[in-house]
Amino acid sequence: MKNRHATALHILQAAQELFFQKGYEKATTREISEMAGVSNAAVYHYFKNKEEILFEICVYAADELIENMRKAIARNISSASTVKEQITDIMLEYARTYLKNVSFNKILLHEIEFLSDEKKRIILDKETQNIHQLRLFLQSLIQNGMLKPFNPTVMTFSLISQLHWLYFWFRPEKGLNLQEVIGQIADMYLNGVVKPNAGGEQCS
Repeated sequence: MKNRHATALHILQAAQELFFQKGYEKATTREISEMAGVSNAAVYHYFKNKEEILFEICVYAADELIENMRKAIARNISSASTVKEQITDIMLEYARTYLKNVSFNKILLHEIEFLSDEKKRIILDKETQNIHQLRLFLQSLIQNGMLKPFNPTVMTFSLISQLHWLYFWFRPEKGLNLQEVIGQIADMYLNGVVKPNAGGEQCS
């Protein structure tokens, strides 16, 4: 999106807000043009149709997640930090990117079904790419003896799912601090919740 013409970028930003407010199906290109402050002809100059606008928004959101996770993994691969610090840093980077703009998340979660199968596959492939790079990182920690030999696919999806669920319940206005929340999730993910030598029946 950053390489787009300024007018096209403005249209995408307006469409993103409108899709968030009304939903993709109810929003019209005329409403997008009105919110962007441009003519309807200008919208069609930069985009073939409403679906292409939706696709561009989804591509940007997916690419940003991929790039920010790539950077987080890269700075932790040769890091002297503990495993917990490394995983916490990666989780926090992902969570910040994922939560910084709630409209992106709503669009990705609820509006992607309106894309053609071909465009939907492109977005899903990008999500797979993101999962793959996290899986490779966790697998390297297992191979280096820094994590228990769990199935890396199970580890990856359980971690990603915890981060995605933040969208549904994390509310900073309720006094929650993202860094503290991610630290607790990382601690539960790596160490569990049962105290060592706790009384009663042990979990297995």
